Amino acid sequence: MGDEVLVVGVGNALRGDDGAGLEVVRRLRARAGSAGVGVRLLEGEGIGLLEAWEGARAVVLVDSVRTNARAGAIHRIDVTDSPLPAALRSSSSTHAVGVGEAIELARALGRLPSRLVVYGVEGGRFETGAALSPEVAAVVDGVADAVLREARRLARAARGHAT
Repeated sequence: MGDEVLVVGVGNALRGDDGAGLEVVRRLRARAGSAGVGVRLLEGEGIGLLEAWEGARAVVLVDSVRTNARAGAIHRIDVTDSPLPAALRSSSSTHAVGVGEAIELARALGRLPSRLVVYGVEGGRFETGAALSPEVAAVVDGVADAVLREARRLARAARGHAT
């Protein structure tokens, strides 16, 4: 059995703002363990999510997106009962199977966690070798705090159902 609640950061650290999800999760890693929340980084294909969250009751997923909003904007979507909005599914993924497709595949196969919340960090720079843009770098700590609060809330809810 995996962690009751898991935070997964998705992205590519070598493609500018595509590394935002990874950086958010790195920043909250030490604090998450003390809250009883598991943490994973996923730099491969989105299909790896099905294995990464296996056994988790609830997952908070963090990834970069490109929806034409301003760089650094934050999107929070609970996709437990409905698909990721189209604008976020066709975002900045550098993978053959993106996060949206992996979520819907997991839903079709009955392998979706009981709760799944996605935080999308609007990116602006995705060039190979680029660092995080200043706009995205400026929001990483705040997103890490919000994700950790969400994961702790989900952990409390999971404990409530276990008793």
